[in-house]
Amino acid sequence: RLLWTADAAEYLISGIADTTQVFSNGSVDLTRHHLVCFRHDVYQTSFDSETCCSQLYLKGSIEKDQVKYCLDHVAVISPIESFGSVSPAYYLAIDSSVTLDSYHEKQLLLDNKRRYRQHRSLQVVEDKEKETLLDGYNGVDAFSPFHLTGFMPSGLHDEDTERSSFPLFGIAQGSLSNEGGMHRSFGQTVHISFLDLPNNNKVRYRMKLNATVLLPITESVFIDADDSLIVEYTKDSPDGIKCRAKFASKGVETPTLENECNIQFTSSEVIDIEQPSFASRQYVVVYHISASMDFDYSHHEGKEGFELLIDYGTTLHIRYPSPILNETGVFEGGLVPIVIQQPVLYSAMAKVQCLTLDCSLDRKYILQTDVSASEFGTDKKLNMPQPVLINVAAGMNADYWWVTLITMSAAVVGGIVVIKSMDSVSQW
Repeated sequence: RLLWTADAAEYLISGIADTTQVFSNGSVDLTRHHLVCFRHDVYQTSFDSETCCSQLYLKGSIEKDQVKYCLDHVAVISPIESFGSVSPAYYLAIDSSVTLDSYHEKQLLLDNKRRYRQHRSLQVVEDKEKETLLDGYNGVDAFSPFHLTGFMPSGLHDEDTERSSFPLFGIAQGSLSNEGGMHRSFGQTVHISFLDLPNNNKVRYRMKLNATVLLPITESVFIDADDSLIVEYTKDSPDGIKCRAKFASKGVETPTLENECNIQFTSSEVIDIEQPSFASRQYVVVYHISASMDFDYSHHEGKEGFELLIDYGTTLHIRYPSPILNETGVFEGGLVPIVIQQPVLYSAMAKVQCLTLDCSLDRKYILQTDVSASEFGTDKKLNMPQPVLINVAAGMNADYWWVTLITMSAAVVGGIVVIKSMDSVSQW
């Protein structure tokens, strides 16, 4: 059966989603399969990695010989806000060459190179019976791998309070520094655009924003949890600045009356910083952002392209890659490509209130993530930032015995020198 709406969202038991993304590593087009296991907070309170990997195998998302890889590498997602009690629980990224896909699938992927395409396999309860709901061949558009299409909130009217909310749209994007070698700064910016901002030029407003950003980390890189955010120290901020909030119009920053930004880094698992890439697992880290800004109508004046920007950064450390088995193709010159995934804006909510006594405005804005909603009328709201690709040096597998021989010889010679020097040290 096909599932196109969220009418039965409250009856979801669990499910998986294979969200595909196509990009080029410079020589070939690759398909990245973002595999996410979702669960219902009420119907499935216990959900472990074995269950997730088993479902991925049974639904055909991974092969039998990839089950162990899944168990060893699947990432646990920290408890975050759920939509309709549906939340992502586990994440695994697997790459494959587009040339390995069928002709029709290849054309479908390349035609949607700037979008996420999602194929869902879900267990639901409908009419008091458990059923399996599957997507068709083409799949559906998705806001991100962590948003289950058809189960995201699409309404802006709160039936409990009889109040309407306003839509906001957003995306998170990272930029990797060209400097730093194996330890590079990864600046991230959250872009948030609003519709129907207040336009009374005699009133001062205050906006309070809360947002959650997810950053998938593959086996090739890691973040040191003890140094998870880049801190900027200034004369006016002796405690350091971890994030900045600002308004911008068409890419040009506009001043704010007052602003404050706070950010918190969390990870559900201890990130091992010693392992090489071939022994590491994948992780999903979470950034919780809160910001408060005062502004007036002169800051936006209904300008096209007006948006709120949240800037912060972290240091990405490149793990030692696997030895190169050949010296041809993309591995020529002793370099291997590393793919760094872009961050995902998972949720955001803003409140705009008047600071003027004779004004009672109180508006609530909610991030729109349901791509089937009418608000997603333009393709640009579905565009995803492409992954960041860099080349790093790796050792040649053919040089293994030479490296081992030289290393052991140097160690033996060094040991002999130290032992011989013991006599002179003791006499002294």
